[in-house]
Order: sequence, then structure tokens, then C-alpha cells
Amino acid sequence: MLRCQRSIYSVFLLFTLTNAFDITSLEPIADKNIQTGNRMLYEREINTNISQAVAAKEDAADGVIDVNEIPVRYDDAQLWRIYNISEHMQNNMPLAETLENQFGGVIWKENSKFLDISINKDNLKAARSYLAEHNIDKEVVHTNIQELIDAVELEGIKATQSEAGSRTKKQARSGINWKDYHDLETIYDFMREIRSKFPKICRLYSIGKTAEGRDLKVLRISENPREYKKIWIDGGIHAREWISPATVTFIVYQILSKWESQPAYIKQRTWYFMPVVNPDGYVYSRNVNRLWRKNRSPSSSSSCYGVDLNRNFNINWNGRGSSTNPCSDTYRGTTPASELETKAVENFLSRRKHNLSAYLTYHSYGQYIVYPWAYKAVKVKDSAALQRVGKTAAERILSKTGTVYRSDVTHALLGIAGGGSDDWARAACGAKYVYTVELRDKGEYGFQLPPSQIRGTAEEGMIVAETVAQAIAL
Repeated sequence: MLRCQRSIYSVFLLFTLTNAFDITSLEPIADKNIQTGNRMLYEREINTNISQAVAAKEDAADGVIDVNEIPVRYDDAQLWRIYNISEHMQNNMPLAETLENQFGGVIWKENSKFLDISINKDNLKAARSYLAEHNIDKEVVHTNIQELIDAVELEGIKATQSEAGSRTKKQARSGINWKDYHDLETIYDFMREIRSKFPKICRLYSIGKTAEGRDLKVLRISENPREYKKIWIDGGIHAREWISPATVTFIVYQILSKWESQPAYIKQRTWYFMPVVNPDGYVYSRNVNRLWRKNRSPSSSSSCYGVDLNRNFNINWNGRGSSTNPCSDTYRGTTPASELETKAVENFLSRRKHNLSAYLTYHSYGQYIVYPWAYKAVKVKDSAALQRVGKTAAERILSKTGTVYRSDVTHALLGIAGGGSDDWARAACGAKYVYTVELRDKGEYGFQLPPSQIRGTAEEGMIVAETVAQAIAL
């Protein structure tokens, strides 16, 4: 992909990010006898005596990608949307699985209404013949996926080059903004800056390591972590869903940029943020394969890499909606929580499930706000409350940005799938307000959402977080 080409990437590094997060513009939080809790309880806090430069250097050294790996390109690959899939056919010959296994298809989105799947140019003729044989119609959404990928890259460069050379010492070292998609190091630098700017209310944890040695980082924001209700927010479980980490970092910024004037339902909460649950996959998607979904753990039984982390949680792990094939994008792994990332999140939250009131996980795409269950065709007992809050969030989004979101139980909109983090958080941790938020869009761009839509999408994610926080009793 374009980002991986040295010439373009070198040019990209020359451009300064406009509207970069200015850490010095935020007023420090005064010491108001804020209760910071037991630092040593089940967690290893990042050593604040280690400089940001040293920490960044350590991250850069971890999990270096093989420079000889050739980036995957999708020239003339097509994106198809298929609607008329009969239940009989799905039960006897799952179409997505067939197109994936026999024709090298990459599944973008599969739900109860349609299937979005990309087919590379070498398999187009055979895949078309297969659909014709079974009287299945398709809509060609895009005829060249690489053009989509390149367009996103170019737009991001153009959006951030206008103030090249104007960066000052007052601006954030991370250079984060919401005009383009950022690499892992920038996201982690942003989290370190937040921690150093608000030491009285923020903690930065490393809750584990990935298969390639990268840190799994979580940021906590709270004035009283022992007493306040807890809200967990994560993103980046699926590597290719770049809008997800962008949205989570935006929520962090929105909450802290006006912390002193925030309403009680924001300030009197303990917030946990994990912008990138899948760092290895995220880096791989930026450097090698833009459509990579899984993590990067090696398989003992196959040459294929990676496990779908959102099929690996310990909740009906071996049920419907996942694969036993290590080469599949929905491979569930060898055992529940077999993956370091899954295990780290499960351990971290299991120790903090007291007062855990909400679990929000951001994905793309589809514009849905869904709640448990996903692993079975049943609603949770308090689904009426979850539907009310989800619908309220959708209405507020429509009023502010004009974007239509739909709220419903997960299995009804996305189909049945076991091993999901949302179902696990509800069942194992007792969190009431559990939502998977499928951000923009509805499929026109899919994972290649233009950078011009990042901020608007992130604002929609913030509205969901605010609505949920408001629903939780003080």
C-alpha cells in the first residue's frame, strides 16, 4: 500500500500535523485532595521517571516488522455486496466461508442483511461464475480497492501539510490530530502526554505484551477510582478499523480538554481507555496489509498468522460465527483467551469489575449501536434500558451530525457470533451498559473512511460515551 512506499512515507514525515493536540494549552488539574487509589493494586504503572523519549525508543524497538515483507496491494480487486443469501444456503454452504476459502475473498462485513466481500483480480472470473451458478446477484461497490486505499493516504497528507514547518515547542510531541490516521507510536505518545499533564487524575498502565513484544496500554482518568462508577472504552480490536482508535483518542481529548467544567456524569466517573487492543495487527495493517483484521500470533498448526480477538473471549468461544481455520479472518484461536491481548484485557477487567457499569467497544463499519447478546438469539433481561439509551444516543447523533445510527440487540443486526468482548464483559464482569458501536459508514467506503470524516465520526462516538455516562446513576 501507499504508506509503505519509502518515497511517499518520507514525504509524509516532512509534513506537520495541523490542529495538533497542544498539550500546553490544557490547564493542569490542581491538587484538590484527589483520591488516586492504590497504585500497586494489580497493576504496573508506567514509571513516570522514564522520559517519553526513552519510552518511545523502547516501543520502536519492539516487534519490528520484517523489512523484506512485501506490502500487499489490491490493484483491480473489487468490493462486492451480496444481498439475496437464503437461510438454506447459509446453513448448507456458508457463502462467506466459501468465497473466502475457494476464491481468496476478504470479508469486510457480514450480517443478517448482506455480505460485503472483496475479491482480488485473479479470482474475479471464477467467483463471478460461482455466484451465477447459484443464482446469486451481486452489487459491485468498488472496482479498484487500491484506489480507495491510495485516496485515503493522499487525502491525509494534503490535510496535514498546510502548516509544514510551523510546529513549535508548545505543541504536543505526539502531533496528534483528527485530520488523519496516526501510527501506534503517535497514539502511545499522546497517552504518555496525557499522563504527564494530568498526574493527579491519570494513570497509564501496561497491562501486558503482544506476541511481537509491544505494550498493551490503558489510560485511567479519575478523581476517585475507589468510589466512582467505572466505564471502559476500547478500540482497535480489529486492525483494519482505523477509525476506531481515532475515535477513542478523540474521546480522551474531549473529556480532558474541559475537565474542570465537565458535568458530574463525566467527572464523577472512573474512565479506562484502551485505544488499540491489537497493536501488532494495527502496525501490520499500516505497513503490510491494509485489510488485515487479526492479531499477529503465529500458529502451531499452520503457516497462517493471527487470531480474531473478538472471537477469542471466554464466552461461548466455540459457538457459531467463528472459524477453526487458522487462515480465516474469524479464526477463534486454540482455546478461550489463548491470545495475550485477550488474556490481558480479561485479567485487567476481572480485577476491576466492582463498580464496572459500562463497557464500550468501538468498531467499524455499519453505524450501529448494539448490545448483548451476540452469542445467542436472546436479549439480556434489562434490554429495554439498553435499547432506550442506545436509541437516545442515536437520536442525539442524528440531531448533531445528521448521521443515521440504528440501535438494537447484536444478534438481530450483526448475526450470531460467540467469543466477543462485549458479551464477555456483560457475563463475566456484570457491566450493565455494554455496547458495540459500529462507526461510519454504511459501506460506501467501509474501512477506507476518508480522513475528512474522522472528526465527525469521532464526535458521534463521543455522543455515545456521554449518553451512557449520563445513564449511569451517580
